[in-house]
Amino acid sequence: MKKLLPLSLIILFCILIGTAANSLAQDNKFTGVKICSACHKGQKGNMIYDKWLKTKHAEAYKTLENEKSKELAKKKGLKNPPTEADECLKCHATGYFEKDRQLASNKKEDGVTCEACHGPGSAYKSSHGKEKKEDGIKKGLIIGSGEEKICKKCHNSESPTFAGFNYKKDWEKIKH
Repeated sequence: MKKLLPLSLIILFCILIGTAANSLAQDNKFTGVKICSACHKGQKGNMIYDKWLKTKHAEAYKTLENEKSKELAKKKGLKNPPTEADECLKCHATGYFEKDRQLASNKKEDGVTCEACHGPGSAYKSSHGKEKKEDGIKKGLIIGSGEEKICKKCHNSESPTFAGFNYKKDWEKIKH
């Protein structure tokens, strides 16, 4: 019995630490691409927003409006059109894994935005960058590069159009 007490305390401590870290991430709200673009566009912002605009992520929601998507939704027996179906929005619009974390400035029509990879930005939006990177990370910023698991939340066989995923090759299309 005495041996179980220290083990129980260690387990309880790990649960509390995990809960605190998870709570921070859940407290952050999605702010939307408009907030990110305020600093991350043009030369000063290293053209990050401009690069994103040229990716398929920026057009992800729009693909739900085409006839192929409508046919796929019907074939899958979805109750809603693809532009309204949670099954589609969870990967074609940022933040629709957890609708309760939405803010008005986060629009599904913006597609797969910065926060899909970097996490909801309300807590770190004004405290990250070269000099404040660690502060941003403490507040929920996910750096993103080298995080194949983030990509595989959507790029997986659950998608009816999945044709394989090669992280190294596909990262080259969006890296910044």
